[in-house]
Amino acid sequence: MKRRRSVTLLVLVALAIPGLAACGGGSSASCPAKIDTKTATGGDVTICASDTHFDVNTIRVPVGVLNVKLLNDGAAYHTFKLSKTSLYLKANSGKTAEGSVTLSRGTYTFECTVPGHASAGMKGTIVVGHAAD
Repeated sequence: MKRRRSVTLLVLVALAIPGLAACGGGSSASCPAKIDTKTATGGDVTICASDTHFDVNTIRVPVGVLNVKLLNDGAAYHTFKLSKTSLYLKANSGKTAEGSVTLSRGTYTFECTVPGHASAGMKGTIVVGHAAD
């Protein structure tokens, strides 16, 4: 009887481990440390949202099409709204959202529209037409 309980316990632990790994924390490997500035590569940029911050403050991009991937590594849903455009992305916890927009030279602001998130620091700037064009 004792051996059967041990085997049952081992099976339960083995089944629970993958589920615990999936829970993860707010600082998984998918979300890099916050940086001040990043540059879009090939018209693509990934922005990571985690709890009440994005992983970047300023994004530099060339004029033209920008493909945005919003990766949500936080516990709540997050949005990405780009000023002066119709780009609006929403990603639930652990999910991603993608969209594209064509940008002219200038400065645009982005923010998370979840109440209280932008005022907590979930906002930034996109500079279009930087010196590397």
